[in-house]
Amino acid sequence: MLTIYTKPIPKPADCFDLSGLSLDELVSSLSSIYDHQKGGTIWLGYLDGWMLTNQEEVILRKVIRVFSCSAVSTFPLSFSYACKNEIDYVYVD
Repeated sequence: MLTIYTKPIPKPADCFDLSGLSLDELVSSLSSIYDHQKGGTIWLGYLDGWMLTNQEEVILRKVIRVFSCSAVSTFPLSFSYACKNEIDYVYVD
């Protein structure tokens, strides 16, 4: 499940906070969480779809199918169609 916010919000309580990581670190952290955890909430911080390469997008899709993920995005439509299928909520102003 992926929840997108179009305005800045505080990070959720009790989550894996990946908002301060570079994209390279983000991908390796997402893979590690996916391999070692059974569930939880992941806070991605600010993320637009065109920031991701195809490989990063595949890893993100794998994770958002298992975990509850949240992100802030100025352009929610920038995510690929495959990621859009995983979006449950988009909160706008």
